[in-house]
Amino acid sequence: MNQSSTKTAGLRQQQDQLTTAQPNAECRLRNDRQSYFAITRELVQAQFVLADGELSQRLWQEVADRDLEVGRILNLLYGSCFQDDEAEMTALDDAFLALHVS
Repeated sequence: MNQSSTKTAGLRQQQDQLTTAQPNAECRLRNDRQSYFAITRELVQAQFVLADGELSQRLWQEVADRDLEVGRILNLLYGSCFQDDEAEMTALDDAFLALHVS
C-alpha cells in the first residue's frame, strides 16, 4: 500500500468515526436521560406516594452508587408535578442541562 492510499484510508476511517460518534452520543444521552427519568419516577413513588423512608433511602443510595447527578434529579423531582409527562420532563431536563453547558 502506498503512502497516498494509506492517508486516504486513514481519512476515511476518521470520517466514519465522526459520523458514528454523533448518533452514539445521542444514544448515550437518550439512555442517560431515561435512567434519570426512571430513578426520578421511582423516587416520586417512594417519597411522595408511599412515604416509604426505607425505600427512598435505598433509591438515594442507588443514585450515589451509580454516580448520578443529585441536582439533576432534584430538578426533575421538584420542577414538575407531572413526572409521567415525558415531554415536560424532557423540557425540564434540557433547561437544566443548558445551565451547565453555558
